[in-house]
Amino acid sequence: MIQVRARLRRKFPASMPRLASLQAAGWCGLVLLLAGLSIAAVRSAAAVPVRVRIAPGERLYYSATWRLWPAGHALLMLGRRGPRREITFSAASTGVVSVLFPVRDQIESFYHPHSFCTQSTHKHTLEGRRKLRTRIVFHTRARFLQLQETRLQGPRAISKNITRPIPGCVLDLFTALYYVRSLPLKIGEVYNFPVNEGGRTVEVKLVPDLKETVITPAGTFHTIRAVPHIFHTAVFHRPGKLWIWFSDDKLHLPVMVKAQVQWGTIIAHLTRYVEPPAGR
Repeated sequence: MIQVRARLRRKFPASMPRLASLQAAGWCGLVLLLAGLSIAAVRSAAAVPVRVRIAPGERLYYSATWRLWPAGHALLMLGRRGPRREITFSAASTGVVSVLFPVRDQIESFYHPHSFCTQSTHKHTLEGRRKLRTRIVFHTRARFLQLQETRLQGPRAISKNITRPIPGCVLDLFTALYYVRSLPLKIGEVYNFPVNEGGRTVEVKLVPDLKETVITPAGTFHTIRAVPHIFHTAVFHRPGKLWIWFSDDKLHLPVMVKAQVQWGTIIAHLTRYVEPPAGR
């Protein structure tokens, strides 16, 4: 393994320092996209009419490439936990990226199915040497969040508990993805919604800008491309660009994601789609 790392460092010398920036985004930061997406001055998420609600049981499988190298796999699932909706996201790096910067992420997000307000998120993050366990509880009516974070790397765990204000209803990145899928997504329209990942609430602007056909391992799709403006914000501090291609139908499946950042370009494709069970 040491010899492999040495060869890769000789092959990609300029890229090695930049891979540390994956701590801010990581594989799951991209798919947030999928991952790859504020405030009271704009319409709240609950105030915008929605078009369709995704039924629990849906599964979306993805694969990603970095500089044409296999970069990782991810699974995005929507479930039901009592009256709440549960989004589960898991991601793991593969190939060269796994050698240079191993990623193993597991995220759960719970939200209200009618308002899309996030209620809580739970994260287990392994990105390089960075190991975190994070829990965020959003108190929408009281307008504050509680962040509990434990750093697991090093000789002993270090924990912190923080309370921060929020403007009311906010979305985490994964709830935002499902919220966007519920919108009409008309070319040229601007959609604003508040996103909070445990820090400052950010107004995210999403603009659908064109229609095109996209070929993925899951099939060929007529799509609507949308540009979420999340870089240079409290969500992602670093510069970059992000595009998401949604299927041009009532489901608005996120079939492709492309991110351009300092350390290169990552592209994620939908490889398999599992429909919700009938009757749910």
